[in-house]
Amino acid sequence: MRIAEINDIASVATEIGGGLRARGHTVDYYYPRLVGAKLHPNIKPITGPLRALDWLDLIRRIRAGRYDLVHIHYAYLGNIGALGGFPYILHCHGTDLRGGTAFTRPLIANAIRQARHVFYSTPDLAGWVLPLRPDAEFLPNPVDTALFAPKTPPSAHQSAWVACALTEVKGAGRILRACRLLAETHPGLRIDAFGGGEYTAAFRELPNVTLYARHPRSRLPQIIDEHGIVIGQARLGAAGMAELEAMACGRPVVTWFNEQGAYAEPPPFLSAVDGDDIARLVGRLADDPALRDRAGAAGRAWVERHHAVDRVVDRVEAVARAIVRGEPIPAAPAA
Repeated sequence: MRIAEINDIASVATEIGGGLRARGHTVDYYYPRLVGAKLHPNIKPITGPLRALDWLDLIRRIRAGRYDLVHIHYAYLGNIGALGGFPYILHCHGTDLRGGTAFTRPLIANAIRQARHVFYSTPDLAGWVLPLRPDAEFLPNPVDTALFAPKTPPSAHQSAWVACALTEVKGAGRILRACRLLAETHPGLRIDAFGGGEYTAAFRELPNVTLYARHPRSRLPQIIDEHGIVIGQARLGAAGMAELEAMACGRPVVTWFNEQGAYAEPPPFLSAVDGDDIARLVGRLADDPALRDRAGAAGRAWVERHHAVDRVVDRVEAVARAIVRGEPIPAAPAA
């Protein structure tokens, strides 16, 4: 098959495309310019004419490529497929749905309805997608378990890494409280994070937190491996790539996970609802190196079973082949 991957969120398109190429399919990547992506949502509509020109150029190039199917990542970008009139799979990732505005919500709904099939990457997105597409499917994100792998055991490091952005949507306020509590109960515990987000200044004031400028993604496995504990998002209730990649690195992950029915086998996160829970669990892990190793090994094994690249590529390939052949979409295996 000839497949075009449009956009890339958390390297999902890269991982899937690489897996499809390894199976003999032709896969090309296209990256929209996303003009004005960092502007306030109420201001973004003024960039509409520039984005429209970019979309028209993408449509022209995709048509010239004579692809059998297009796989589009980020909900409203599905309108590239709708406008271009070619068959597409729409892959929703989170902010593309949760961050919808009065301007983008109709575009998102149109893109979802016109897609040949819809995937969503975290189970909490079901409430956003299923009312529009009851046949939409939760597809676990592919994790490169060869790249994200433990080089040292977590017991070798008594330090914590905050893997999520320091924003309200990620529950940074709860993590901030946890860090304040840990500064009192475990003053020797070093906590590191990337700066960025509305809570950055508050974290910078804490004596036990060190903030760093963002590094290239290629450095993430090493950064994770230099810490014994990972703190993930504390608000959304579902795991993203940051939490999954940390688990693949054999690190125990303290996060809020509230989607137990999404998997046939619940993930071994250390689930924490608020800042007090986070501080208690992180403190317990900091005090018990053997527990860090056991929890880390269990998480690594679970990711290998449920988020391996080949497993995800199997499903995308099966759906794509059915669409290209004009056949019904085969039933999805249990997550």
